[in-house]
Amino acid sequence: MRLVFVTVAAASALVTQFVMHNSGSLPEINLQNVIKPRPVAIAGVASVIDGDTIEIHGQRIRFNGIDAPESAQLCDVANGFQYQCGTKSAAALNAFLAASRPNPVHVCVMGLVRPLCRQL
Repeated sequence: MRLVFVTVAAASALVTQFVMHNSGSLPEINLQNVIKPRPVAIAGVASVIDGDTIEIHGQRIRFNGIDAPESAQLCDVANGFQYQCGTKSAAALNAFLAASRPNPVHVCVMGLVRPLCRQL
């Protein structure tokens, strides 16, 4: 019985080696491709939501590493007054997008509410 097991194991190893050697290039298995989703390119006209978020085709995208005030947020000035800093930050991002042609943004990580993005 032991001889049959050893013979079958040796034959299996020989067949496996033959197939691996003669099959050409096999696709490389990358664990990162299996675990996390690949970035998806999003292209289109961006609408500014606030100073760190845009929307393209209904998909809201938050820029990674930028923390800007929300659209309706008010900020305090040293003299005790408040101003609409959220509106100003949204206007600044809108002016930047209008004056430039940014490269396509790739969605990298799903945040708590919307994707966090970084240009790759």
